[in-house]
Amino acid sequence: AQSPSEKLEALIKSSGYTSSKVSDNVWTIDFTGKQLPKFKVILSASSKDKDGIFVIFANPVEKSRLPTTANFLTLLLKANHDFDYVKVGIDGDGDVFVRADIPDSVDGGYFKSILEQVAAATDQLYGKMKPLLRS
Repeated sequence: AQSPSEKLEALIKSSGYTSSKVSDNVWTIDFTGKQLPKFKVILSASSKDKDGIFVIFANPVEKSRLPTTANFLTLLLKANHDFDYVKVGIDGDGDVFVRADIPDSVDGGYFKSILEQVAAATDQLYGKMKPLLRS
């Protein structure tokens, strides 16, 4: 049986995307968006109980550029409602994230569609946040 890391590596290879391996269970894929010129989607594999889980996420903007206004927080909450398959929020480090957590039993087609959803939502969220960001 393949480990979650081996499964994720195989799915990335079969997706047609070029990745960089960061550590034993973490990869990055570079994307180009319409709103966000260049960004990385990070993919990781881990085990929970007997099942593996893949986390696919991106941080659209550096924490230092984030406003803490009610308008901005409302924008994030609405984005969380607007996007399908991904969640949007602020992580423990204070960074905005776009993220999907999926079981390691997924097939290649589903994996690729979720990867593309995370990338598309990251780009769209950045476009919505851009007018409110600090320079």
